[in-house]
Amino acid sequence: MKKDIHPKTRKIQITCSCGNSFETLSTIRDQELKVEACMKCHPFYTGEKRLLKTSSVDKFYARQKKAEELRK
Repeated sequence: MKKDIHPKTRKIQITCSCGNSFETLSTIRDQELKVEACMKCHPFYTGEKRLLKTSSVDKFYARQKKAEELRK
């Protein structure tokens, strides 16, 4: 293997927008990295389901529900 071709790794601090922070090794030159989602707040890791009801079917059902409430 060739010597001195790999980038240097250093410890950096990663800070999430939720407030969680941890230390890891990285090849970036900054001392700190700010991220929007981490393992404490990302739905994949927390198991929390977030559903966005924006499809045309959901909008149709919302109109139907509103129309029924107005009839009563």
